[in-house]
Amino acid sequence: MKKARYIFIIIGILILLFLFKTFGIQKTILQIISVGWGFWIIVSIFIISHIFLTLGWKVLINHPIEGNTFLKLVLARIAGDSTSSINAFGSIAGEPLKAMYMKDDIPLQIGLASVVLDRTAHSIANALMFLTGIVLSLFILNLPFYITIIALSFFIVTIAIIIIIIKKQREGLLDYIVSKIPSRLKTKLITNERNKKIAELDNEIKYIFSSTSHVSRFIASILLHYFAVTISCTLEIYLIVYFLKIPFNIYHALFLYVFGLFLTSVMFFMPANLGTSEGSYSLALKLLGYDPSLGLTIGIVRRLRTFVWSLIGICILVIAGFKKND
Repeated sequence: MKKARYIFIIIGILILLFLFKTFGIQKTILQIISVGWGFWIIVSIFIISHIFLTLGWKVLINHPIEGNTFLKLVLARIAGDSTSSINAFGSIAGEPLKAMYMKDDIPLQIGLASVVLDRTAHSIANALMFLTGIVLSLFILNLPFYITIIALSFFIVTIAIIIIIIKKQREGLLDYIVSKIPSRLKTKLITNERNKKIAELDNEIKYIFSSTSHVSRFIASILLHYFAVTISCTLEIYLIVYFLKIPFNIYHALFLYVFGLFLTSVMFFMPANLGTSEGSYSLALKLLGYDPSLGLTIGIVRRLRTFVWSLIGICILVIAGFKKND
């Protein structure tokens, strides 16, 4: 598995090198520099995204949240997402970290359950973004019909997978996963104490589906995720092109984001979306009639923004570590 990861990292780097060779390193660097001070505006708009994503997480937590605790939730969100973004070997590392960060304020089992539900809500929001892209390609952008068919097929598959996951969550997702572990290995890994904790975590996940009012909170979380990510990422892409003084349409920015999300989801096995993210933007720009080299610039500026927020997340974790040592 690790060997395959390293192979995909190398492939991603080769894709990036190919894009640099095709579009020109000097041209790309000049475009990145041309964004100028606008880069810090792009970085700053993501605090809005973090706040709305935290609200989407908060409504899923089966525990009282005080004013000061909400601020800590925002910090936990930034720290967890930052850990995921800098981990080339998978985004899952940052998720339990959020619950661990909050364990002094929220019982760990409740925190972990909320993180699982939060990821489910985010996945459904992504599916809604695919649907947004389909509507754009059909009615606004006049793109080739085959693109709509491919996107619609992927949307249907995504929804089917999400429905299966939600069904298992209602029945006991973790218990189902444990039941698939071979008996010999299960005896070694799953002690009575761990089995009890798994049951508790399953019960915490099930609560969101236990009544209409709880389900409405889940729907609210999905909508908060959808608007937070769609608005911030669309605005980010629009501003990058705006600061380059290139005429650009907000619908094109939205399509660019959704198209990139679609291709990187298909190529989910590429660590940190190396090369696939930049390549998808270039392809989308070509379909829209723009210079495809702009896609490489957009991809790199977005990575630089992620890097800045990753540093902020690391600082949050370091400060939290110092406080605990005190």
